[in-house]
Amino acid sequence: MQTKDFFETLSYRLKKENDLSDITLAMCLSCNSFRDEFLHFFFPEMEIDENIIIEREVSEEDSRPDFVIINKGIDYLIENKINDKNHHFGQYDKTFNVEPERFGYITNYEINDETIRKKGYRLHTWEQLFNHFSSVTFTDEENALLEGYLEYIKNVCSIIKFTKAMNLDGIYSLYELIKILEKETERETNMFTLSKYNTNTDWNKERDDGAKFGATGVNFQLKYKKNIQKDIWGWIGIFYNRERPLICMGFLDETGWGKPFIDLLRNYINRMTDHERFKKPYFEDDECLLFEMSEDLRNKFNESNDIVKQEKMLQDFMNDVLLCPFQFIKQNKK
Repeated sequence: MQTKDFFETLSYRLKKENDLSDITLAMCLSCNSFRDEFLHFFFPEMEIDENIIIEREVSEEDSRPDFVIINKGIDYLIENKINDKNHHFGQYDKTFNVEPERFGYITNYEINDETIRKKGYRLHTWEQLFNHFSSVTFTDEENALLEGYLEYIKNVCSIIKFTKAMNLDGIYSLYELIKILEKETERETNMFTLSKYNTNTDWNKERDDGAKFGATGVNFQLKYKKNIQKDIWGWIGIFYNRERPLICMGFLDETGWGKPFIDLLRNYINRMTDHERFKKPYFEDDECLLFEMSEDLRNKFNESNDIVKQEKMLQDFMNDVLLCPFQFIKQNKK
């Protein structure tokens, strides 16, 4: 269980294309059973030598495939793509002098190009790999590692496998939450003023359709009354693309968004620790500073049968996040 939790945590912080390739290489190098099954997924005819070499991003001329495999003196390539459709058919294979049959391609989307397929390239999706490994059995120790890895690629590649029936009665709680957040982003305290900017959006300005990514929330404008920074724009909402939905606040590290808030904390983020109401903040994709609601507060919120108390918990969580820069400003003045 801890191994699965470890990989799940990685998937929320290390979810770029290169991260997926790095972790896949680590799996291959630490577990021969996984390595052999992974390679046979692309090249079932391969007779794997005990001295096989697998390398990451070997550069030749204008090419740098994700994986270069040297087996019995024969080169193979595997390229990984997440959302990126800048393909390298006819380029990487030519540079490394491999036939299309020795060029494996894995994406988180379907490549519906019959011309490419007929040339012999080994085309697969991450969901196909997930399904394949879901029916594979190793030793107990290896199975624990594999289960964690599958959890990782499921999250990173947005592979959705529903196993439980839906309960539509619970959806009303999402409506309640958003309405309360809208109310909480239209208020004033003696330290700051909040104004709602818009609703039903993800924190990332590049992907305005939050529902597509399993997130929804409220963007807001923050003004501190002490005039210590320019106006700040932030986000508070819920990631519901997991069985235990996550309430958090986010600040995009860009001018005109959340950068002024982050600038107040930038020199202190590394020394911050878990707080009573929020976990130690972290950067997602080096773009957004996220504050997750603490596990203790989340449990209290979930177990409460009093909507008024729940609203107070949300307000306290927001206040603690919004006022945390003053803790360090005050320390510096001493």
